[in-house]
Amino acid sequence: MDKSSFTLLNAPDAAGFSTKDVRYEADVVIVGAGPGGGAAAKQLSAAGLKVVVLEMGPRTSRFRPNYAHTARYHMQEGGAMVAQGKAMMPIAAGKGVGGSTLINSALSFRAPREVLDHWADILNDEAWGFDSLTPLYDEISSFIGVQITSQAIAGKNNELIVRGIKKLGYEGGYAPRSTPRCVGCGVCYYGCPAGGKGSSNLNFLAVAAQQNAIIHAEVQVDQLYIEENTIIGVRGTSIHPDTKERGGMVEVLAPRVIISAGAIGTPRLLWHSRATDILGAHVGKGLQVHPGSTLIGIADEKIEMWQGATQGAYYHPPNLKGVLPHTFSAPPEACLLAAGFVGSRFQQGFELLPYMCGMLVMVSDKGTGRVRAKRDGSADIHYDFHPQDVNRIKEGLVSVAKVLLAGGAKDLRAPIHGIGIINDPEELQHQLKDREIQDFTLYAAHPMGTCPMGLDPTRSVIKPTGESHRISGLYIADASVFPSSLGVNPQLSTMVVSTRIAQQILDTI
Repeated sequence: MDKSSFTLLNAPDAAGFSTKDVRYEADVVIVGAGPGGGAAAKQLSAAGLKVVVLEMGPRTSRFRPNYAHTARYHMQEGGAMVAQGKAMMPIAAGKGVGGSTLINSALSFRAPREVLDHWADILNDEAWGFDSLTPLYDEISSFIGVQITSQAIAGKNNELIVRGIKKLGYEGGYAPRSTPRCVGCGVCYYGCPAGGKGSSNLNFLAVAAQQNAIIHAEVQVDQLYIEENTIIGVRGTSIHPDTKERGGMVEVLAPRVIISAGAIGTPRLLWHSRATDILGAHVGKGLQVHPGSTLIGIADEKIEMWQGATQGAYYHPPNLKGVLPHTFSAPPEACLLAAGFVGSRFQQGFELLPYMCGMLVMVSDKGTGRVRAKRDGSADIHYDFHPQDVNRIKEGLVSVAKVLLAGGAKDLRAPIHGIGIINDPEELQHQLKDREIQDFTLYAAHPMGTCPMGLDPTRSVIKPTGESHRISGLYIADASVFPSSLGVNPQLSTMVVSTRIAQQILDTI
């Protein structure tokens, strides 16, 4: 796509906190204004349906280059969600009008053929296969401005990594990202200050609002209205984004409800609202998260890895299916922590900071977890690692060591207990051999699969049409419906899957 031909729209107007009760009647109410909810809202409003979108995050974006600020306003539960298990693992999920697309790196990979064709087999429906969904991937990629990262805005960290990839002859390079107006300022995780990222508020939701969709933010939905196993609406409470004051009730009556609160938020809501009394205890099971870890190196030249396109490079390691390394981009304080420069070593780290470079490894996990809700409505998350995943993280880090060293880095460090400074991939492999998952500093930002599509109502939550097996009129359209781990960043696939579900809703009207 010609970058100059792409136009981002203005963020849509959205209602927000009020002390007064508000009531709507609609054809469809969508809970969640992220990539799934936004895609569904655009599709359904274009058909002339009256659509109301409810969102718990702030009605206007609160961007500032500060993690604590971002966590407060644009991350679910203040960025403090952690999966319990053998290893504690933070789980990131966004909120706001635009959801996770406001604060992600905008990586826009397509789901691999083998994944989508596996879905088609599971669902006994070729409409979910690779060939059937490719035109929709094409359409949405164009709509949100997906382009290969330009070298002009890539930054030194991505350049070093691409140099290493090419030297080793690996498949990969600069990454596809939905950033049609990117200037390479490197703060995607805090919200794009230049308005250059194709986040859902600037495309799907902006168009939906032009098509008369109503967006009401700062609402915590906590109740589903269900009569005789048929949904008739939802209810929530206004929550002030600054003071957390509880305001008036927000009620929407509609014959169709789409939950698009994400793979954590959707099962959390279904459990908290007790919809699981009908849907069954399997709601929230099957959580997969693309877990991973990081490797940091030191270059001879200044890198300033917080500058340039965030996560602008990637590659596919030979013979490591389901392992996807890509650029590690983080603010300076996170770089120091990841490289182990804390306490008495802080000063040394501060001096080396401009020369740091790095990559992270994520794996398409075989491990699984579950999401429920605590009494106060917050997420109760548990995750069990599969031994194969731990081994693949190790193998992925060894592969990344080869790329970083080939690109010009040295003195590699990993946030893993017992790992020293590395200048030889075989030495890293040796040091990792006896490391257990508890030794790793882990992170996951791709929750999925907690309310999967399927044919068996005892093992899945929704049908291939997107509608619940057991509650008529209740649909789910977000990453929770993926029947298996995706293996790539889920933003684009979430938009495609949610659009397809919205199309199928229109087919029934």
